[in-house]
Amino acid sequence: MTAVTTIDVWFDYICPFSVMTRKVLADAVTDPDVRTVWRAYELHPEGTPPPGEGDYPERVWENSVLPMAERLGVRLGSAPSLPLPRTGLALRGHRYAERHGAGLAYSDRVFDAHFLEHLDIADPGPLGDLAADVGLDAREFRAYVTSAAAAEQYLREQEEARRTHRIHTVPTLTIGTWRTEGVPRADRVREVLAALRPPAGGSLHSAGAATRNPTPSAARSRS
Repeated sequence: MTAVTTIDVWFDYICPFSVMTRKVLADAVTDPDVRTVWRAYELHPEGTPPPGEGDYPERVWENSVLPMAERLGVRLGSAPSLPLPRTGLALRGHRYAERHGAGLAYSDRVFDAHFLEHLDIADPGPLGDLAADVGLDAREFRAYVTSAAAAEQYLREQEEARRTHRIHTVPTLTIGTWRTEGVPRADRVREVLAALRPPAGGSLHSAGAATRNPTPSAARSRS
């Protein structure tokens, strides 16, 4: 039986570079034996500063974010207004959507709501509507994301990301022993996956030995 290679990606819905990484991986990964696992990581669990106290560096959205998005074929709107929304509920919603087979569709909808429509993705009301847009039960969705059980599980996952996986920014990707932070290059992702593909009679462990040293990424989250 063919071994499955896993790409783990930590992301947040307020991070434009997370959107770009979705596009890069969609273009770079065509092998059905490679699966991408999207893992929630909230950049600002205590909330972001109000305008003027830590907003995007001057012109960075126009001079850095939008040009990179355009090169990758990712559509983004104007810079989100500050303070940025807390994304804990939206990220809990991702787990719910994944369980119901709608993880990718839900994330696409939430990213569009934040970056193109400037909706409040911290409010369970609009979030439930977004879930309904991709075929999920809005009432059940809202009940889940606001439940104590979902909150406890989410906090455990956030702690595991920080302590076990040493996540401190998004996007962060790992493939085997290879790790990078920021938007990866599609050609580099293909190289890493090719190196992990075992030769005839080989193993994934031996093939992965050549992927231990990550290359610098294109950009890190400035959210």
